[in-house]
Amino acid sequence: MMVTFSYFAIFTLLALLATLFDMKIFDFTFWEALRNLLFSEVATGRMIILFTIGAGLVSSLIIDYRIFKNRKKTGSF
Repeated sequence: MMVTFSYFAIFTLLALLATLFDMKIFDFTFWEALRNLLFSEVATGRMIILFTIGAGLVSSLIIDYRIFKNRKKTGSF
């Protein structure tokens, strides 16, 4: 559970940091910068981003499951 939470926290904070950079560099409002960050990528860039997000989420869920299974097996949960 903590690995998945950490993944979401890091992803959210990096998205906010990129949004703040776009706000300062291109003089966008917060919502314009966030919308441009998430929706204005070209198709290849968007697919790379979505694949990376999906792979990170799946791997963090697998790690959390294995940690839970090992703790349950040893009885330290």
